[in-house]
Amino acid sequence: MSSEIDGASGFYVYAFLRSCDEQAISNAGLRGIDNAEVFSVAQGSLVVAVSRIASRKIRPLRKYMAAHQDIVTHISKNWSMLPVSFGLIADDLDQVNHILESNESVLNEQIDRVDGQVEMAVSLRWTAENVPQYFVDRYPTLCEARGLIVAGDTSRDDRIEMGRMFEKLLTSERDAHTQSFLDILGPVSKEVDVQPTRQESEVMKLACLIDRSTEVQFQTAVYKAAEMFSDEFAISFNGPWPPYSFVKLALSME
Repeated sequence: MSSEIDGASGFYVYAFLRSCDEQAISNAGLRGIDNAEVFSVAQGSLVVAVSRIASRKIRPLRKYMAAHQDIVTHISKNWSMLPVSFGLIADDLDQVNHILESNESVLNEQIDRVDGQVEMAVSLRWTAENVPQYFVDRYPTLCEARGLIVAGDTSRDDRIEMGRMFEKLLTSERDAHTQSFLDILGPVSKEVDVQPTRQESEVMKLACLIDRSTEVQFQTAVYKAAEMFSDEFAISFNGPWPPYSFVKLALSME
């Protein structure tokens, strides 16, 4: 390891692992940001995967973010780990050792929580180009209210009430469809995180924590859930990913 740290300006941090994996990380031949070799630094019961970096700051360029993601994804597929968000850089090994030592208890606790687990992402969306119109076509009450608005026979309060009606129906359908997935994916997941939707066409976004050995069973469950939905919906899932949604780290190198 000494040849890797001589003359290093800084140390880019990728993930925390158990000390028993120290040699495996260093022997994996991984290349991270700027094609720098990834190696491990151990302190007590913990290991941190790092690589040398010339700068104390790094811009979120696609090539850097892709290199970061490649490393943490590879590590998560092979060892129990806690992924670190993009951009954490230590000035020197003293800082690396300090964060390992001062956070040993909480880091070990979270590694135990996601031991042997990976994250799978599942999403459901409406395929309609105009989701409000899709609901108007399906619900007579909305259709009637829309007709009155078009005819100019409504007040501002009426238009607000129609908006509330649409939002209520939208939320009701999202909740019902999400529950349909939870009923099937819940039993094959250790934990499920229902994440917020950000676009009107999105019905549901789930992050599922599963044992890395049960990926095939999980995929089968997703296909089973998909059979409940018509072509009015599009379903996608991807992974395995590092368990970002299930790791809550508030760490800095200060």
